[in-house]
Amino acid sequence: MRIAIVGPFTGSSLASSFSFPAGTHLPDGYLGAPLMAAYARALVNRGHTVAAITTDKSTFPAAARSPSFKSFDGQGLRAYFCPERIKGFRYSNGHVGKALDLFSFERRGLMAAIADFAPDVVHAHWTYEFAWAALDSGYPTVVTAHDSPWKVLRLMPDLYRALRFGMARRVIPRCRYLTAVSADLAADVQKFTRTPVAVVANPIADDVMASRGCTSESFDSQTLVMVLNGWDAWKNGAAALRAFAIARRANPALRMVCFGWHWEPEGVAQQWARSNGIDAGIDFRGPVPHAVILSQMQAGAVLLHPSRLEACSMTIAEALSVGLPVIAGRMTAGVPWQLDDGKAGVLVDVNDPESMARAVLDLTTDPKRWAGFSAAGRARARSIFAADRVVDQYMVQYEAACAASVVSAPHGARARQTVG
Repeated sequence: MRIAIVGPFTGSSLASSFSFPAGTHLPDGYLGAPLMAAYARALVNRGHTVAAITTDKSTFPAAARSPSFKSFDGQGLRAYFCPERIKGFRYSNGHVGKALDLFSFERRGLMAAIADFAPDVVHAHWTYEFAWAALDSGYPTVVTAHDSPWKVLRLMPDLYRALRFGMARRVIPRCRYLTAVSADLAADVQKFTRTPVAVVANPIADDVMASRGCTSESFDSQTLVMVLNGWDAWKNGAAALRAFAIARRANPALRMVCFGWHWEPEGVAQQWARSNGIDAGIDFRGPVPHAVILSQMQAGAVLLHPSRLEACSMTIAEALSVGLPVIAGRMTAGVPWQLDDGKAGVLVDVNDPESMARAVLDLTTDPKRWAGFSAAGRARARSIFAADRVVDQYMVQYEAACAASVVSAPHGARARQTVG
């Protein structure tokens, strides 16, 4: 099957997952976690021909008017990078900000790339410009929701997210084959569509699943790991730093390693911690290669994940995959589902640093309890995040979308799915 995956790909994740001709330099792409490349690799391993279609700010040409893209052929995969405007609202390079016209320029480029590949089915991720372009392409389309636009808007109320919310409200009712990455998110999305929303978790790469897990030496390290991209109310990093300080007063052997944007040395997180006198024992690493984070997870004792909003956290999924016990929010959307309602991880009130600190001390002083959560986490990961399982579930959606399509559009394109 020819499958076009439209979503946030990074050039580096594609380059590390697929073989491209010597000397090929892929653009930056859409920065984020390597989730999409892992899924594309799983499809190629099954024998499918795949296109990875994304947007990229570095390829945005000055005063460009017509849709365009750059494509690169790898082994089993063609990568497309479509120009994305740099500014959200301000006029730049002959264009208004992308939010003001609801990513119209970007959507035209994505549609041009889809048409160039001519897939049997399009799988679009996130319910914004990627899904909108896929639905407008005329090809059978499956859409996966990865977040709750209304919950994001509630936590971060600004004009940009209000416009993104409006985009999702236009996209979701159009979807005829729709999935969500957690049960909580599926219930949330279901309020806005009559289409049944299937639950399909994010996939974890085979090499992560097969990697060595945490051991008693990991427990002995007394090291907390935290991976957060951003410093805001949504990520809730300040509460986690306060929790660590409380726990460390009771157990001075504890240390914590922090990764992600705004968590670099002398970054906003470290400066805040220092100003509040709670920076002792913390190693601020910032953005690092994905492999470095995985290595630290395997050597750590606990993943502390204080986020107030997650649909299907890849950080939690990867921690479970390597047997790193997780402490996360009992009221944080998809987290209880990921942690099997507390059977595969510790659920706490992440708004209460004292609650998080107690959970840290309980896990780091009880090796038997720690080992139980480590084993339960690995089992949970294999039951819902294994790439083969995820591919099987998505193939059901692809086959249904293709069977329902009508080949009647000109130039061999598929007829558009009916909009109710």
